[in-house]
Amino acid sequence: MSQECSADVAAGLLAAGEDWTGAVEAAEQALACPACRKSPRCMSRALGTLVCAGELVAADAHSLALLDESPGDHVLLARACVARRTGDLARHSSLLALVRPDDVEVRPLVRLWTVELLVARGDLDGAEAVLPARHGGPLVLEAEAVVAMARGRPQDALEGHLACGRTLVENGVVNPAVLPWRSRAARAALACGDSGEALRLAMEEHAAAARWGEPRALGWSLAAVAGASPPHGEDLVVYERAIRLLGMAHARMDLAEVLCDYGDRLTAHGKQAAASEIYARAHATALDVGDTVLLRRIEESARGAATAEPALTPVEAEVARLVCAGLRNKEIAVRLAMATRTVELHLTRVYRKLGLSGRRELRATRWAWLHHETLRTDRGAPGGPPE
Repeated sequence: MSQECSADVAAGLLAAGEDWTGAVEAAEQALACPACRKSPRCMSRALGTLVCAGELVAADAHSLALLDESPGDHVLLARACVARRTGDLARHSSLLALVRPDDVEVRPLVRLWTVELLVARGDLDGAEAVLPARHGGPLVLEAEAVVAMARGRPQDALEGHLACGRTLVENGVVNPAVLPWRSRAARAALACGDSGEALRLAMEEHAAAARWGEPRALGWSLAAVAGASPPHGEDLVVYERAIRLLGMAHARMDLAEVLCDYGDRLTAHGKQAAASEIYARAHATALDVGDTVLLRRIEESARGAATAEPALTPVEAEVARLVCAGLRNKEIAVRLAMATRTVELHLTRVYRKLGLSGRRELRATRWAWLHHETLRTDRGAPGGPPE
């Protein structure tokens, strides 16, 4: 009885998403096997497994070596995928341009990546023109969903992502490291106003990503969970974990988007100062990646956070003003005829709403309302008289 091909073993373990170590070992065995190295199909499966396992350096090194032995579309696609995962869209685009469009096996993947590139550049007409006239397999469905979401049709996008996912699952592909259709569907569901469905999909993807254990898939799924969760303290913690994992995976394109989402959530929490720092980091990352559409979104969000006025109550604003004037808590308590403990509670809320770490940071900031009476309160009153 003949032994099963190592490349097939690697691809099967990748699709199931439950044995990361076994998948990587099988992929390495295939790449070391003379017979497999002569087969574009085997090399495509082995290299694809390494990429989806987060072994980007190894995948790039192997594909570079294969260029001399047996240059072909499978090698170019592997190198293009590494560039895509690390957020080098310029290199990703140049490598895709070298792939033959008439290759039936690689055409759906090239089409999906081309659509995603064009959407990132804001060329929606170009992206739509790449789509086939008729519905196709799961990657075609995914490409159509990407365009629908970019066109502002979240319901169509949701249906497309779900249809893609059903086809993948029917074919035994449940690993989100292959294609994160659930988290994309979760974003579409949120845009449709269905937060319950969004959270269900995000949690399902995170469970699958946890079984696989690769940092990029884990980080992206955690970001989906945080985005679908209602605003509370834990959502910020989850975003921070997601950002750390995506940084570990060098997934710059995903990281830029999640940083922007995190900035939006910080702004929703009233932490404008912290949000501004995150938007600056997101902007630098998106600029480096070359995602034009995301850059515009980050810039708009950053402007919104910069002009947003923190909603303090009149009492909180007055306590903040007196702290900036140099008064201690006991002195503020006497001035406002309240208990010292009450002053402390008001200050805690001020720090939380303004995204500050404490008294020193509040004093150093010297908020504009101290001089211009511009701070909005929940009653529309100014934050305190100018000094």
